[in-house]
Amino acid sequence: MKEPITPIVSAQGLCANGPSGWRAVTDVTFDLLPGECAAIIGPNGSGKSSLLKAITGEYQTVFGSLKLSGIDAHQLHRQQMAKLVAVVAQHEHVDPRLSVSEYVWLGRVPHTFCCGKKEHERAVKQAMEDVALSHKANRLFGELSGGEQQRASIARAFAQEPKLLLLDEPTNHLDPLARLELLALVKQRGIASIAVLHDLPLVAPFADNILLMSDQKMVAYASPDEVMQNEFMTPVFGLQVIPLNHPLMDSTIHHFEAAPNQYQPTTIGVPQ
Repeated sequence: MKEPITPIVSAQGLCANGPSGWRAVTDVTFDLLPGECAAIIGPNGSGKSSLLKAITGEYQTVFGSLKLSGIDAHQLHRQQMAKLVAVVAQHEHVDPRLSVSEYVWLGRVPHTFCCGKKEHERAVKQAMEDVALSHKANRLFGELSGGEQQRASIARAFAQEPKLLLLDEPTNHLDPLARLELLALVKQRGIASIAVLHDLPLVAPFADNILLMSDQKMVAYASPDEVMQNEFMTPVFGLQVIPLNHPLMDSTIHHFEAAPNQYQPTTIGVPQ
């Protein structure tokens, strides 16, 4: 009999508060399996970034449960969390005087006392190769373009060798090609990943599942084809979805326009 796969993230009725006690997210339920990619989408202020902070423990769980690799998140100490989860934040404050390789080496800090120098060097070298920055290893971080800095941030996260990668709006301020390349890098790496995304056409090619948020609550968690429907997208975004067959691949392209009518939302993947 095949043993069940332990989710990398398992949230059941998760409610979390921000630092001053305000409710940041309410009633979020989903499982993320090893190697899966999920996108969190929703309007501004809907709780997308707050959900990432709830997963990392920056925001406190007050109701429900949150498990990371089968362990209750509140039982993980900071060292365990750092080995398990890597975060690429929306705004990272990096010393521009660091070289690219020095910055990527920061990803090895959680493993300082459990790995030898050769293992650290291997992880850093592989991470820079994976994001195509090996040739700029000695360049200063401040000399990189915006897209290159974002790739360096991804490399730092890869070097950390986490089981879970969290990305908060990683495609902001990037040109269209750089956005596609960055998300492809993450998907190809095979790490369980959750990304907050605003650019809706990028969501379906990246995500195995979409977590749709509205007013700090989860509306749906399901495949892109299930969530990218008018019954969800119109009441949450005010958009009408027009699905089109991709001319070159066996997949669906989702086109979005301002919706002339409003629909009542239903729920997928949310316990009744």
